[in-house]
Amino acid sequence: MRDANPPSLDAGPSPDADAGRLEGRSTSSYVLLLVPLVLLTEVVALELSLVYPALPLMAAEYRTPAIGWTLTVVSLVGVVAQPLLGKVADAIGKKRMIVLAAAAFAVGSLVCALAPSYQVLLLGRALQGTCMVIGPAAYGLIRDLFPPRIVPVAMGAITTGLGFSAVTGPLIGGLLVNAFGFRAVFWFCLAYVLVLTPVVVFTVPESGVRLRRRVDAVGGLLFGAGAAGLLLAVGQGGAWGWTSARTLTVLGCACALLVLFVLCELRRAEPLIDVRLLTGPALRWTLLAAFGGAFAIGGQAFVVPLLVQTPLLPGYGLGMGALGVALFLVPQGLVGAVCGPLGGVLARRRGPRTGLLVALTAFTVSAGSLAVLHAEPWQVLVAAVAQGIGFGFFFVSVSNLVVEAVPPTHTAVSAGMMGVASNLGNATGVTVLGAVLAQHILRAYPETGRIVHTESGFVLAFLLAAAAAGAALLVAALMRHGRTPATGGAGAPGGPREQ
Repeated sequence: MRDANPPSLDAGPSPDADAGRLEGRSTSSYVLLLVPLVLLTEVVALELSLVYPALPLMAAEYRTPAIGWTLTVVSLVGVVAQPLLGKVADAIGKKRMIVLAAAAFAVGSLVCALAPSYQVLLLGRALQGTCMVIGPAAYGLIRDLFPPRIVPVAMGAITTGLGFSAVTGPLIGGLLVNAFGFRAVFWFCLAYVLVLTPVVVFTVPESGVRLRRRVDAVGGLLFGAGAAGLLLAVGQGGAWGWTSARTLTVLGCACALLVLFVLCELRRAEPLIDVRLLTGPALRWTLLAAFGGAFAIGGQAFVVPLLVQTPLLPGYGLGMGALGVALFLVPQGLVGAVCGPLGGVLARRRGPRTGLLVALTAFTVSAGSLAVLHAEPWQVLVAAVAQGIGFGFFFVSVSNLVVEAVPPTHTAVSAGMMGVASNLGNATGVTVLGAVLAQHILRAYPETGRIVHTESGFVLAFLLAAAAAGAALLVAALMRHGRTPATGGAGAPGGPREQ
């Protein structure tokens, strides 16, 4: 997989590409700027970890068996918002887009908290889904503001956060739901962004980098709708039937929209993202590795809680409840939060590809070990720690790989593409491993809806997760991009060294 600089881009860097860069400050001042931005970015993961404990109560309140759509609609809006609003962020300013997305999330939280019907609740969740652009915009803002030597480490803090969502999210969500009902979760989300957004407004400066071209809204909608269609087909194919007319229609329309997107972008003077850049070696292999890693992350996150809550059976099952799952998720989250900045340091010293190799190796080892050893709590805990290591290194590595591959004016939209690849990989992992387990049922309890899966089903699911991570590891091992120390984007096409 030979690396090469992508062909000339339609839009070069803005004349003020270095305007507003914060040079010559103390480390503590950079930390003070980074912390509120990191905490606001964590709202993406936090709102999911808060909502999970509330799902049963929401299903009962609105008398619907399709409560899973409260999660699906966020993902669908997210895959549309990330590339399109990421491009808008490159044009109008990353900080401005972060603030606008936070405002939309606040409105969505208020709608959800007051929702009189399930349809209104879904509308509020759709508004909340716009927060998915905060991460890509934050990557771009960090690249534009911070000195190149600090960017790789700051990316680690942005991608893994401070562990707040992973460690305290499920606990806070459970306490709020038990004490005040499911609406308290959305009131908490509203208060969270109302407190943090003004802090970001008054403490974090805006980037001076601008994309001096019109935003290709048509291209964004074509790509977003196509990606959303793929995500919907993958996520709902098992329930609808993989050969049903509904699944095939959605899948066919999604593919047609994506083909139309490519054809339109090749003809446009001002595309959403230059297709040549997207399909160039650096970004192409990075997105493919991101898909494979996300497959392993999503699949294992789905299967491990089921294994932990399986009754004690010969050779497998821990017989724990939902709270017992937290005994493995909390250490995993803490390890991931620590490894994020470490991944940034490794990217700066050895290259971001090295961190990606560490992450994908950890995913492969974690899933592979669970396929063999899954009868004792310590075995699951060791696998969870390995998964946490992989999680911490994974997102900071792929983020830095994107930053090193694209010019400053394309950072947010390219990071949005990475988010789409991760979302699709995650959904595919959950769907595929869920389908595997559905074919390996030991017994079912219709009165409670509980299903106990066979040991062979868990073994096969973990082996598939390990295979996906292993395939992504092979991609990362062969690609040329990211082998040199990360420059914080200074050495990327259109970066300071290229100008």
